[in-house]
Amino acid sequence: MLSTSHILSCSPPHLVCELAEQVLTKYDREAITFISGPRYVLVQLRVVDGVAETVFNAGEILATETRLELNGQFGFGMVIGRDPNHATALAILDAALRMPGDPHADLYPRIAELERTLHAAYEQRFAAAAATRVAFETF
Repeated sequence: MLSTSHILSCSPPHLVCELAEQVLTKYDREAITFISGPRYVLVQLRVVDGVAETVFNAGEILATETRLELNGQFGFGMVIGRDPNHATALAILDAALRMPGDPHADLYPRIAELERTLHAAYEQRFAAAAATRVAFETF
């Protein structure tokens, strides 16, 4: 099972923005306070060496991050690349899902649907890659 943040960050931005808009309909615009961002940052890409099982920094990647408060609850969003709308939507959803009492439980079925879509896409890519596998033992 994938984490909610992974599902939302890997899902199509327009779908994540729709979910964030759904959350925002329950609040006044004054309920959002931006702490920082959206802003572009460079983050280290960490990779695990498959042989020695050691972690090393392969380089830096550009990301967009947003930190905000929604109705007093902290939220953080980060995506690879330049996409301030997606990062802001992630931060809104992060804050909404952290709220005590779970007032946004209606989001979970939509997130589960996004997870199923991601799994199907992953399986399709895996099948496409597996079709190109070479069996060196048969040579």
